[in-house]
Amino acid sequence: MRKIKAYEISAETSPATTPATPTTEIASTPPTMGVVVGDIDSSDINMPRLNIVQGVGSLSELFSPGQVVMNQEIVLSNGTTPIELTVLAARKQFVENLAYDAESRPRVFDTLDEVHAAGGSINWIGNMRPSFVPVLHVNVLIKAPQGVEGSFPIHYNGEDYALAVWTLRGVAYGKAGKSILTAAKFGLQDGLYHGRWTLSTKREKFGRNSVFVPVLRNTGRHDADFVKFVTSLS
Repeated sequence: MRKIKAYEISAETSPATTPATPTTEIASTPPTMGVVVGDIDSSDINMPRLNIVQGVGSLSELFSPGQVVMNQEIVLSNGTTPIELTVLAARKQFVENLAYDAESRPRVFDTLDEVHAAGGSINWIGNMRPSFVPVLHVNVLIKAPQGVEGSFPIHYNGEDYALAVWTLRGVAYGKAGKSILTAAKFGLQDGLYHGRWTLSTKREKFGRNSVFVPVLRNTGRHDADFVKFVTSLS
């Protein structure tokens, strides 16, 4: 099986003749054809985002509620038809629970101890809502749905795929995030990327509000060849 990369980044060490001091001169020697050289990190990479369209917000002006969209431009599903994806990795954090129209940026912590040290809580205290809420950032590999055209630059066994980031907070964290964390704890201890998932949406009512929530189902495990393909992308 051919090893496939979504992109290639080279971290070659500069030749000894390269000046160590800052310079405004443009390098006279071009980089190797087909690769990128330089100090590259995650901030230089633009990853598409996966979103579920709600009845309010900027996406609702472009798409229908309940749809699953990628990169705010590609409709992957109307919500009823499941899409296939693989969870590659997940990171849990705690984000400050500010009002929707707050001008300040929310604080983000990696641990509950940090939340408590900042005087925050993730629990309701009387009628006061939690000052911080858990959030799960998930890296996923999405299989191109049949009939959907768009940017799916990764190819395997005649199928097209794309990488994306999916952020789960609030109801989405409870519905889908906990399913991922539970699978990581029990069924997929050898790696989240061994699992096969489908994603659709459904409308649920919470108090006076109705929202579209993710329906994420683990449908089994990938075979060894697919796992090898997935791990080659890292």
